[in-house]
Amino acid sequence: MSSPVVLIPGAPVLVPELSGAAAADSARQVEHACELIREASGERTRVVVVGTDEQLRAGDGMRSSLIRWGANVGVGRPQDPLAGPDTVSDAALIAWWLLDQSGSHLPRTFSGVHGESPTPPEAEEGDLVVVVADGPASLTPRAPVPEDPRGVALNAALADWLRTGGDLPDPGQDVAEDIGWWSRPAWRALAGLVGHHRAVDSVSWAPFGVGYHAARWAPGAASGPAVMHPTGAGA
Repeated sequence: MSSPVVLIPGAPVLVPELSGAAAADSARQVEHACELIREASGERTRVVVVGTDEQLRAGDGMRSSLIRWGANVGVGRPQDPLAGPDTVSDAALIAWWLLDQSGSHLPRTFSGVHGESPTPPEAEEGDLVVVVADGPASLTPRAPVPEDPRGVALNAALADWLRTGGDLPDPGQDVAEDIGWWSRPAWRALAGLVGHHRAVDSVSWAPFGVGYHAARWAPGAASGPAVMHPTGAGA
């Protein structure tokens, strides 16, 4: 692994303009995710964003908006071209927003992944790779998918994988659909990028019944102690 890798959540509910007061439940963790981006951005020259996208869209960063979710919040670098409403994937839009929140001015590109064997882009020297992925959406009765103990178990296993490394926990596509683990291709691409290395810093939380995770891997991250943060609904 020659480039730093950062995992970020991809949920519109994290944006205050989209969720109002509910965003306060994740404000501390969102800032932590932004700090992970800042820490990994030193001496980088480009950000390569990877996210689940059935259309497998790819291309250099463009300005856009979160209007598809109900608020005309602009995202993207001011100097980048303005994209049409369907040009930028959901994962890229939330990544652009988090990159903006972190103060990143690096050029951006997006690579969509899908299917059983997603191929992450080959990072070039000077790249920072940012993977957009969420855990299952079936953790509590208020979740988008009916509460499912398989989702609860998987989300805990994903948080543990970030802290300890090893094989990515993956129950398969059929179970993933049942428990609302829609970003499974991005997780599989992430595992392809970081191998069995543990993250050097991670945080997991689930205020709305959906698993959110943020983590950072540095080149050679298999050595050195991991920084662990609380998991669970109030983390």
